[in-house]
Amino acid sequence: MTPTPKLKVGEDGWDQWAVYVLKELERLNIHYEALREEFSKVHAEIATLKAKAGMWGAIGAAIPVLLMLAIQLMIR
Repeated sequence: MTPTPKLKVGEDGWDQWAVYVLKELERLNIHYEALREEFSKVHAEIATLKAKAGMWGAIGAAIPVLLMLAIQLMIR
């Protein structure tokens, strides 16, 4: 975090504070944008993992069904 500017005694100091506030807003905006980019990456990774989990779930559910069908065909 950037240090707060020192105001001179007897001066209004708004010019110094305005510069400080604008710099802080710019700094926060940069961090916000970086977080948004990271969030987008994480969101895409989660979507990929959900798709993979669904695929593996379908495969896992198909195995017992195929085994049951094979056993039924062998019995007949």
